[in-house]
Amino acid sequence: MRFSPSRALAARWLVSSGISLLPAVLSGQLGPVAGTVTSRASGAPVADVQVTVAGTTLRALTDASGRFRFSDVPGTMVVLQARRIGFRAAEDTIRVGNENVRIALEEKVLELSQVVVTGTPTATARRELGIAVSRIDAASVTQTAPINDVQSLLNGRAAGVLIQPATGAVGSGSRIRIRGASSFSIGNQPLLYVDGVRVDADFATGPTNQAFGSSSISRFNDFNPDDIESVEIVKGPAATTLYGTEASNGVIQVITKRGTPGPARWDFTLRQGVNYFSNPEGRFPTNYQLNGTGNLVSINLRDLESQVGDIFRTGHVADYQASVSGGSSVVRYYVAGGTELQGGAEPTNDYRHTSGRANLVITPSDRVTLSANVGYVSGPTHVSCEAGCGGRMFTTFYMNPQNLGTFRLGFHSGLPWAYDEEYHFGQGLDRFTGSIQLQHHPVKWFTHRLTFGVDRTREENSLYQPRIDSLQIFFGSDALGFVSILNHAADYTTLDYAAVGTFDLTPSVRSSTSLGAQFYHAVDDTVFADGLFFPAPGLSALGATTGTRETKSLGFYGQEQVAWRDRLFLTAGLRSDDQSTFGANFNRVYYPKASASWVISEEPFWKSPFFNQVRLRAAYGESGRAPPYNAAVPTYTTATGPGDLPAVTPQNIGNPDLGPERGKEIELGFDAGFWNDRLGLEFTYYRKRTTDEILLRQIAPSIGFSGQQYINAGAVLNQGIELLVRARPYSRGPASVDLAFNLATNNNKILGLLPGFSSVSAGTFLEHRVGFPVGSWFARRVVSAQFDANRNATNVMCDDGNGGAVACSSAPNVYLGRTIPNVEGAFITTITLGNRLRLGGLLDFKTGYKKLDGNTRIRCTLFIRCPEDFAPFRSDPIRVAEIQAGIPDFYINDASFLKLREVSVSYTLPEVWAQAIGASRALVSLAGRNLYTWTRYPGLEPEAMFLGGSRGGNFSAWEQADLPQLAQWVMTVNVSY
Repeated sequence: MRFSPSRALAARWLVSSGISLLPAVLSGQLGPVAGTVTSRASGAPVADVQVTVAGTTLRALTDASGRFRFSDVPGTMVVLQARRIGFRAAEDTIRVGNENVRIALEEKVLELSQVVVTGTPTATARRELGIAVSRIDAASVTQTAPINDVQSLLNGRAAGVLIQPATGAVGSGSRIRIRGASSFSIGNQPLLYVDGVRVDADFATGPTNQAFGSSSISRFNDFNPDDIESVEIVKGPAATTLYGTEASNGVIQVITKRGTPGPARWDFTLRQGVNYFSNPEGRFPTNYQLNGTGNLVSINLRDLESQVGDIFRTGHVADYQASVSGGSSVVRYYVAGGTELQGGAEPTNDYRHTSGRANLVITPSDRVTLSANVGYVSGPTHVSCEAGCGGRMFTTFYMNPQNLGTFRLGFHSGLPWAYDEEYHFGQGLDRFTGSIQLQHHPVKWFTHRLTFGVDRTREENSLYQPRIDSLQIFFGSDALGFVSILNHAADYTTLDYAAVGTFDLTPSVRSSTSLGAQFYHAVDDTVFADGLFFPAPGLSALGATTGTRETKSLGFYGQEQVAWRDRLFLTAGLRSDDQSTFGANFNRVYYPKASASWVISEEPFWKSPFFNQVRLRAAYGESGRAPPYNAAVPTYTTATGPGDLPAVTPQNIGNPDLGPERGKEIELGFDAGFWNDRLGLEFTYYRKRTTDEILLRQIAPSIGFSGQQYINAGAVLNQGIELLVRARPYSRGPASVDLAFNLATNNNKILGLLPGFSSVSAGTFLEHRVGFPVGSWFARRVVSAQFDANRNATNVMCDDGNGGAVACSSAPNVYLGRTIPNVEGAFITTITLGNRLRLGGLLDFKTGYKKLDGNTRIRCTLFIRCPEDFAPFRSDPIRVAEIQAGIPDFYINDASFLKLREVSVSYTLPEVWAQAIGASRALVSLAGRNLYTWTRYPGLEPEAMFLGGSRGGNFSAWEQADLPQLAQWVMTVNVSY
């Protein structure tokens, strides 16, 4: 029988192992060593760590609980070595027999071997990519930080990703921007993927509780942060070419948790806390009016609360989560479920989300891997009447001293409890997201995968106003009864195939060729019904309408990468797309890409002792944004014809030549590790030019259609830098300090608009004007004024737009500022003491933009309740002139701020305490959120505004009786078995 090389190798290993163990065996000194490997920064267990007993062949991998065990270790003292990608290697001297060893690994500040799955045909090491990919380790963050939803997880943790919350109401959403705004008429939101499947990411859904067409519930926040392993973000066309049309604004991919080989690990998490309106007495203004005798009277929040008690409540936070994970080398699983309840500062604001997730990975052989991921969430969200709708904020903020002593008790309109009884806004949610992925590796050089997934969302959006005759005194006909129900069904289907062939052209050169296809299908169905003026309390009648929207997209791509010595990577690719919303005369669109990545620190000539790792990168790529549904085709609406017969009439002329907006981006940058990998720096410069903008132009009614037509015209430029710095300035023994700082800038400019136009309206006081940022504030601005004898403004002059002054009656609208911050960033700190106690904090800031303070607008110009409305308080003639003339400059203000966003303290209990309840690990933490804001913004809250509708949407930043961001404190107990 021939003795194969593999058998010879095994024999040598057995002999060497026996020889190394022989002295200990003969002396009888064999014993166990066991313990846990954790992350020093978060305290979370780390799986898949290779633990080795130095000087022997003994080695083990940690399981999902970070546990490892050796049964027969020779000697009395041994050295354990622990290694894992993403962490610095660690070693410790341990006494044999110790089964409670604790090894804390320090995360590397820069890890080029980390694998990325977003924006690539297959899982790819970061070192091979010519683009910047932001990654958030959600599993570590949620251990201690007060993370309520996905938008809270993103905020301040990824440079260039801007989160602009709309209101402090629980369950509400945010406007999300990556590298600025580039579209005039269509959305600027990024795409959202979950485990490779595109999902509904509508940021403003639900009933229009803010009025002016604005809803405040976001689909982004349907996903439970406790189920998320990580989030990857690719930020522009240079990185999103393989996603094609729709991806020009960036892609956010949520990657959910997977099981790790090993025994079943059970995790139970309990959270209890409070939400509250911080310092309302110090934030609501004093309002003024003249009484019946002409005397000036005032009112403040304390005057109201002395009559009705606390106007805003302390909401209860409760969260109950459980999960189990584990498996073998063949089958791995993660199953989780839980319920989260949040109460807001108003009695009519709360939500309950019950969610479940099951992820399964089956690897029957080293050639086949089958993954199945299923997530489900359901439950109601109730939001309050606010902003333009009215509600507690509205009636309280605009309190009227003339109403003291009346049935209104000093409130502007209805009493707070009356709003609670009359207006009921709600959304019922039922959402399923699932995917199946098959990976096949038939031969060494070839791998392909197929992903199929669906995202099914069912919303029931309702407004119910019961008939309450006694409330007509406050609300008039609104109290006679009204109900509206909008049922929205969204079904998204994704089919994605990718194949990669890898060949070694020479010992130094490797080629990877990728081909792929993606099909995306979306169907939106709506059924609307409403009724009003109920004949009696408890009765209602409804009329209904329906509508369906369907879009399809099919794309193909090819990519070629050449790698030299595993340190220089050149990549080129091309994608071709067809989309159902393209015009009939517009066929396919093609998006090219090219990138280079060079790990220059691995070159033989690199001798710098200061730099551990340095990578240079550059990329160019294109992607797009599809036209709106039915924008390219003629549409007609029903009408009554001659003889009362059914007929149709022209509605939208369409445009058979309409194509997508096209984003073209250059990205340059470098990554560097210093000081023995204790300081990491990632720097990126981007320049994105969006052409073929989709704009609306007026058409002549004489052609048979009235209104506007979508066309491709105009261009927008976005450019800026992104900086991420990670550092571990102190690490000695059981104590360490981890710091992170990120910064992003965005300079935005319109390069062109419709032919013959230099500006178009973008909303109230908003314009798109060539040479200025997209959707900026434009209005008249008073530059000089004087007081007359009665302290009214006179001799008022306005900015003429050329550095001079002109009478305000003939003054032009001038640029007042951006609506989107041009600088944003965050400071993040984690201090670890004794490997058990951790202190964390996050400060984030936004600057370089202005908001419209609608509260001041209404108080001062409509309701006449500001101090400046009355002569004794007037000190600034320019402000008085703007109030009296209704010129908005005085209430469009700098909204820059610095916010203490998160504070946390956590403690991992000693193992003996955890074992007393049969657990392997126990952690307790206390975390606070939105605790303090430093700002010069004179309004109520720099982070409050209409989310959608005519006063929100793409650009406007308009605050009006919105609930400020609520402060929160949460106590968490996490126990693992």
